Amino acid sequence: MEEKDKMQELLDSAKEMATNAGEQLEKVRDEAAAKMDQLSVAAGEKFDEIKAAAGEKMAEWSEKAEKMAAEAREEAAEKAAELKAAKEKIAAHEGGALGFLSDKAREVIGEVKEEAAEVADKGKDFWEKAKDYAAEKTDDVKNIFGKEEKPGEEKKEDVA
Repeated sequence: MEEKDKMQELLDSAKEMATNAGEQLEKVRDEAAAKMDQLSVAAGEKFDEIKAAAGEKMAEWSEKAEKMAAEAREEAAEKAAELKAAKEKIAAHEGGALGFLSDKAREVIGEVKEEAAEVADKGKDFWEKAKDYAAEKTDDVKNIFGKEEKPGEEKKEDVA
């Protein structure tokens, strides 16, 4: 009987261990489920934050894009108006487009001639000032290194 008691004891011990293992497994499972719930809630909150931030950025970018498009349309309208005015001006000219261009060329040539005359005058003025300056310096050098001979005086070199 002793063997039966030991066998029964081993069976009871195994049952108890299986029960304890089952309880621990349930406890770990419950803890894991609780952690998963917490993580799921945190992930959902983070997702909502990211989604809201992305929505704000998209709205901001959309607003900027609309503003840039409006500025581009406005600039294009201004350029179109300038082009239309230029076309009307050319069409209204007596000689048509060729006459208009000829008149513009004459204006530009006249401006270039005026500017060239101004540059030439400035150049003449510069050279006159340079000549006067050089003449002054030449006179200064003559006064420093040599005296002009007076009539009746002989050079010392000639006397010897």
